[in-house]
Amino acid sequence: MPPGPGRPPGPGGQNAYPDAWGHDGFSGSGGAAGYGPGFAEEAGHDDGESDYHDGPAPSPGEGGGRKAKKTGKRPGKQAKRRGGAGKPPAPGAGRPKGAPGGKGPKLYFGAAAVLGLVVLLGLGAVFVLRGDDRPEAGGGGAAGTRIGTPAETGVSPASYSSSASSAAYSGIASRKADPDPLTIEEVFPSAAAKVAVPDGDVRVRLRAKRLDGDCADAVWGATVAEVLGEGGCTQAARGIYSDTRNGYGLAVAVFNLSTSAEADRFVAALEKTIGGGFVRPLEAPAPLDGFGRGFGMARGLAMGHFAVVTWAQRLDGKGDAEDETLLSLLIEGGENPAVLGRAARSAD
Repeated sequence: MPPGPGRPPGPGGQNAYPDAWGHDGFSGSGGAAGYGPGFAEEAGHDDGESDYHDGPAPSPGEGGGRKAKKTGKRPGKQAKRRGGAGKPPAPGAGRPKGAPGGKGPKLYFGAAAVLGLVVLLGLGAVFVLRGDDRPEAGGGGAAGTRIGTPAETGVSPASYSSSASSAAYSGIASRKADPDPLTIEEVFPSAAAKVAVPDGDVRVRLRAKRLDGDCADAVWGATVAEVLGEGGCTQAARGIYSDTRNGYGLAVAVFNLSTSAEADRFVAALEKTIGGGFVRPLEAPAPLDGFGRGFGMARGLAMGHFAVVTWAQRLDGKGDAEDETLLSLLIEGGENPAVLGRAARSAD
């Protein structure tokens, strides 16, 4: 497999050197240990925390419900509701084909009224069902997918940069060419249970993972959700890692959009919405319960019709843009095995 993306820039910039996968690189040298099959634990490295777990887990600030408690931040504009009601009945659909002989007009119009009521009740059911349905995890909706209402408030990293997709992902440039839905095991396999920093001691371990069929569950801010809905987002897979001995955390999110152009648009939009909308780190037990507070760096990569957003920070919230470990975690976390595997298979 080709080496992963290069190093991230400081806030607000990228250099001009593309990596082997065609993304703009980041300044500094880089290695690529990344996701890999199991790392033997060093003596004393076991922090005593349990490994990752599955299942629904609300994100920070959610408070058990869909919307997070307001913190005074100004929410983005309301997401547009998409999708329409069922098709109206054809002209005359509620009209009987013929009135039985010998029956008067009262019976004729009475039957028509009853049939019309049944049709209206049926249409009403369609309105209700369509107004509340959501794409299932693994669904293959098209652009303009209708998604739910995101949380109004949340946390954002101190800095963020993005890179558009490249020719290396041309084989998975659209969901039509790559229709199989993601699975949580594909995005976060056992081989990705740990992410290591090359030539360093930091190795973050997967603590929680989740796959949502409603992409609004994985973000906050109406504008961000609107971009995902217009981009046909049908799935959002998230995982969160930590190394409690060295004090680092990493959040990874993978979004399944309709085309590479929509993935480009989404990762670029996060540069404008930061502070007013972003990806929501998956909730996990302490010390990850404070993830997102303090200094953190994030990076968004469009990789074919997928968008991969990584977010790294120190567990104590300290640090700055010169922290080499944060930069390395962003790079290694962005080399998601599901996306890279699909790109490699499409090139065969």
